[in-house]
Amino acid sequence: GSLKKAKTQNKIMNNESSSGDAGRTQVVRDQGRENGLFRACMDQIRSSHTVGQTLRNAAIAAGLLTDAECYAELLGQFYVVTAALEVRIEELVAEVGETKSNNDDGKLVARVAKKLGYSFTLGYERDLNALLGKGWRVTTESWTTEPARRYARRLETASDAECAAAAFILHGPLAIGGGAMLKPRVERAFGEGATNVFRDVTGTAKGGRSARRRDFVDCYDTLLDDVKSDEPPCNVNEDARDDRFETIVDACGEF
Repeated sequence: GSLKKAKTQNKIMNNESSSGDAGRTQVVRDQGRENGLFRACMDQIRSSHTVGQTLRNAAIAAGLLTDAECYAELLGQFYVVTAALEVRIEELVAEVGETKSNNDDGKLVARVAKKLGYSFTLGYERDLNALLGKGWRVTTESWTTEPARRYARRLETASDAECAAAAFILHGPLAIGGGAMLKPRVERAFGEGATNVFRDVTGTAKGGRSARRRDFVDCYDTLLDDVKSDEPPCNVNEDARDDRFETIVDACGEF
């Protein structure tokens, strides 16, 4: 299918682009705290040979962006899992607002949602409609890979920490620079109507590119600060923080 062709194109271009991409990734990674959550998540993603990493690499390959169906199929994989994630985030945030209890379920992802405020589902839908026409939902469903289906099913019942990791995986590449890089290339190839997903991660949106990147890095590096702060100081606080740190980092290697 189109994804197989995309991966072939990516292999051809990989030798030319990998060193530059690795250098840019390292620069972004180093903006996080030493021993902090942002760096740990970046390292986990970089070292994991996952479907998501393969697709991200393919998306960067300029050759991929010459075929509308190929690009739409790639976009559809991220749409399916992002839509599942954002529905689950809404559920967890709503639970936090309703219960107002000491249960921490949803509190981490609520912090991410409040500070960053990203939502890409509608943008993906508009782009897929522009690329594929009115039947885009049926086409996207038929093109969805089994790994994307499995990940979407898992996200439907994901924990707070797992959703924080998924937001890092699925929102991060767009927010910290990828969107600004890809938008002009997509627009040249397929027109402005296929660039809706980049609306909040390009130009002066959310303060501009540097501000968007800084906010994303800071959000994750401070995400676990004061975990369980409503309880008396004790070792449980640090244990809870360490457990969530490990859960988020581990989950960043799962798609």
